[in-house]
Amino acid sequence: MMIMTMKPLSITTSHDNSRRASSNYCRNKSLKRGRHVVPNRFKVQAESGNHAAATSRRYVLRLTGVAVASPILPAYANPSLISSLQSPLQDLIAPGHWVGQFVGLNSKTEKWEFTTSSPDEISAALVEVLQELGPDRQSKLLMPNFKVARADSRKVHVLTWTNAEWLDSLDVSLAPVGRGCVATASFYATGFLPTWFPLAPVVNVAFAWFPFASPGPRGEMLQDFRLRVIKALLVKKLEGS
Repeated sequence: MMIMTMKPLSITTSHDNSRRASSNYCRNKSLKRGRHVVPNRFKVQAESGNHAAATSRRYVLRLTGVAVASPILPAYANPSLISSLQSPLQDLIAPGHWVGQFVGLNSKTEKWEFTTSSPDEISAALVEVLQELGPDRQSKLLMPNFKVARADSRKVHVLTWTNAEWLDSLDVSLAPVGRGCVATASFYATGFLPTWFPLAPVVNVAFAWFPFASPGPRGEMLQDFRLRVIKALLVKKLEGS
């Protein structure tokens, strides 16, 4: 005698489809923010092809139950009061850059050579490039808020904040070479915690040895992407002057 076994039917309801669509929407939305969980068990593949175990800042804070969303700000809004008070100290000590500059996940340094432009011209042009960034470009660069802290013939230093008020710094050192100039440009994350977090500069020192990633669009690391765009805009500005 043959016994037939029937497998239970798998029924997909419209409610299941709605939940799946909602999940996909949230996942896609988080990817656009630039601070997200890196696939493949949180391993980040840098542009060079090397792998390093690192977790994004937003994901770890969510695991610990800390809210990462700051108040929604318009494109040109200033950072919050607590960020404004804490950012100069965090920019000065920059614990997120201590290890990051060697790992390359949240830091990038490049040398730019300009054969016919002086340090003064480079400094002025770079400030103009930043000031002329529109809301859409600033949003793509994940730096809707920034402040030029120094701009002279030796250095341009800029503090940039994301919408969630993570502080990343752009530092460009200028050195004359003949009739031209060599610029050493660095863009780096200053700390694991955003600057609205109470005592962030101090607490970030404890996270200084914790590797974290700053992923950018299309698989490119964020700081690589930022420097590439800013350099292209700077070269275009100099060619048009």
